[in-house]
Amino acid sequence: MMKVNKKVSFQQRTNLEGKHERILRISCKDCSNVNESFFKNHICISCLLKNLIENKNKKFHSISVEKLDSLINAKEIEPLFEYFKNLKKFKKLYNGIKEVKSTICKFKEFKCKVFHDFSRFFRVDEDLYYNPIQFYIFIKIKEKELQKNENNGKIQTSCRRCFHHINKTIKGILSSLKQLEIIKKFDEFQTTDDNLQEISSFYEFFLSKDYKWNKIKPLIEKRELKENRELLESYQIGEYSLFQVSIYNVLDEPEKKYHVNLLLRSESEKAFFIMVAEDTLQNLNVTKLDTIVSLEDLIELYKQKSLNLINSKFNLLEEEKNKIAYYTSIKRLNLEKIFPLLIDDFIEEIFLDSPKDFIYINHQKYGRCRTEIKFTSEEIERVKTFIRLYSGLRLDFLNPSIKHVIKNKYFYCRFAIDIGPVNFNDFSLDIRKLNRNIFTIQDLLKNNTLNPLMASFLYFCILRRINITVTGETDTGKTTLINALDLLTPKEFRKIYIENVIESLNQFEFNKHQLKYKVDSLDDSINRMHSKSNQIKTLLHRTPDLIYLGEILTKEEAEAMFHCLAAGLRGFQTIHSNDIDSLINRFLYHFKIDQSCLNDLNLILLMKKEFNKRRVVSINEIDLNNSLNSKKAYKAIFNYNPENHSWDNMISIYKTNTIKKLKIYEDLSVEKFNAIIEIYYDIFKCLSEIDKINNEGLISFFHKVSYYSMNSIATLEHFWVKWKKMRGLNL
Repeated sequence: MMKVNKKVSFQQRTNLEGKHERILRISCKDCSNVNESFFKNHICISCLLKNLIENKNKKFHSISVEKLDSLINAKEIEPLFEYFKNLKKFKKLYNGIKEVKSTICKFKEFKCKVFHDFSRFFRVDEDLYYNPIQFYIFIKIKEKELQKNENNGKIQTSCRRCFHHINKTIKGILSSLKQLEIIKKFDEFQTTDDNLQEISSFYEFFLSKDYKWNKIKPLIEKRELKENRELLESYQIGEYSLFQVSIYNVLDEPEKKYHVNLLLRSESEKAFFIMVAEDTLQNLNVTKLDTIVSLEDLIELYKQKSLNLINSKFNLLEEEKNKIAYYTSIKRLNLEKIFPLLIDDFIEEIFLDSPKDFIYINHQKYGRCRTEIKFTSEEIERVKTFIRLYSGLRLDFLNPSIKHVIKNKYFYCRFAIDIGPVNFNDFSLDIRKLNRNIFTIQDLLKNNTLNPLMASFLYFCILRRINITVTGETDTGKTTLINALDLLTPKEFRKIYIENVIESLNQFEFNKHQLKYKVDSLDDSINRMHSKSNQIKTLLHRTPDLIYLGEILTKEEAEAMFHCLAAGLRGFQTIHSNDIDSLINRFLYHFKIDQSCLNDLNLILLMKKEFNKRRVVSINEIDLNNSLNSKKAYKAIFNYNPENHSWDNMISIYKTNTIKKLKIYEDLSVEKFNAIIEIYYDIFKCLSEIDKINNEGLISFFHKVSYYSMNSIATLEHFWVKWKKMRGLNL
């Protein structure tokens, strides 16, 4: 065995045919990047290319890299050696450009009039020459920059000679590069798929046999699948509208396809964008930090570093530079796959069931959608590290599950990870979005979640602080509904919120009064003083007009809730159940609540999800007297009728127990009640039919409705007629 240096050696072996073969071996064990992924680390690729250049005149049949599982056949990478043979010529031509300022230029003693900083603009790192793809991209960027300078018409006559000499040299280098087989392969590879244009991906394709089978074959299947797709909607997300989301209907499939891509005007612009981002990424140093830094601060840190690099090398518009720097910072943090999903407010939940699966999502508008996003083993480890770091919790054999909420200006999500031994496949990920798009009552009316008469009755009850409990199975829209109802509350109400995870909406921008408490979760209630049940009991001393209890999870929380209701506090809460009967069984048998306490619940709304459609299937009130006849401790006020896709009003609203209780303390004749409900009905019917009103405008409108509702029917009606007239509505 002949030693070349401490990393490289040659080894002789006999193949299956009995012939001697020479292997170039590259050792990685003493390298500081030994634990990094080979193809994702540009240092590893550069190391391989440099060693190939140094040994290009030595004969060997294959290359063995310690970090790669299989040998690289020397014949298959002959295009690299073709480039290496031309490397001296490329260096000479490009270095000649640097001499233009000192030889050809008439103004050599002065600052260049064309290039802001001539030496910096044409500066090139020596390592760049070793990488044919990186050098090719670099020259393409220079050609584009020169073209931009030529098109802006600012080149003076005295500078044209120098400029055309430089331009001719760059075009000559580019033309020669395009004749090389390695560059042809790269250009062809770039057209294969949008997601596979990175330099690292190309080298993995070029050097790895497994890559060609595992990644190119699915692309062929994907192209065939596109023929069976129908585009349903496209929308933009992220700062600078960086990403475009496309939702596709797939032929004969119930699930939609969710696709996210960079939003750029053309393929050429996209190629240039990626080239600049890759070039910036190669020179972006990893920042060493002594303390844990928030994700948004890290993104901002790398964005600023990227901007500095881009400003030093490229003459771009400010928006282009910011967009590329933003994208580069996300890639530097290895978030480019998951980040668009985290910032898409239409996504409700993100799922990954095992390391072998693709990610799929729940979408607010389109229900269950599949994606083409899959994590590598290294990316899964990064996700684990990411959550461990920010939660400060263990994730190992003894602690195989972890939950953590991360909130920043980009997203607000609850991450849940399970590994072995509880997870059979050793990894699963569930990300629940907590900052989804605000759904107002107008949205719910338009979505047919409820009808105008139901909304009118609920609004009437909200103004009078009637307690409302929303129940249903998971993912039926319970929290979405109580948040929409919460937005209807009068401006002057003092509202107190007690939640395990903050899922209520921030309403300070709408001038509402909110006091929020975040209590220990079900898993973390070690300190009983800070438990949800104890916090609920303290509400009696905080003078709320309405309370928002979020999800009632435990027996202690249910007991505390009924304690508050018995003392006269009213508000909103959710609880899981299959139907009203199962809810009452939970209260009576699981939580041991006395049946007489159920009267304090007032209204119970049952939510159901049918395929991708969520709706209120019934509005009910507790009626213990009813149990003597029907054995049910409740009766329905509204019931959904699936045959005609509408709701049946099961009992006159005025005759409900809810209104009967109000009549004890409020002058509420049947004529007065009907007059109010008729106005409300007209309001909600109108909202269901007109174009969407922005959130601020809608909430401001209901502040006025609540104000006039408390004065008189006449002033309320006058306001409503005037409002319609101002908008030209004759509905």
